[in-house]
Amino acid sequence: MNSEPTPFSAPPVELSLWPPPPPVPVDGCPVCADLAALRDRARGRGDLSAVCDCDVLLRRHQDGHR
Repeated sequence: MNSEPTPFSAPPVELSLWPPPPPVPVDGCPVCADLAALRDRARGRGDLSAVCDCDVLLRRHQDGHR
């Protein structure tokens, strides 16, 4: 392991100005349907933190569909 300091700075990190579109549930998957319903209820009551949580869970779950 090299403990010498890097003589140059790392390139800047570029972040998108907009979040990615919300994930779409897979047709026929009950887990996707449940997460989408939870997300819709959270959005309806203005709980954007829960909406974001549901989006993350839905994206992680959908990785299993690939």
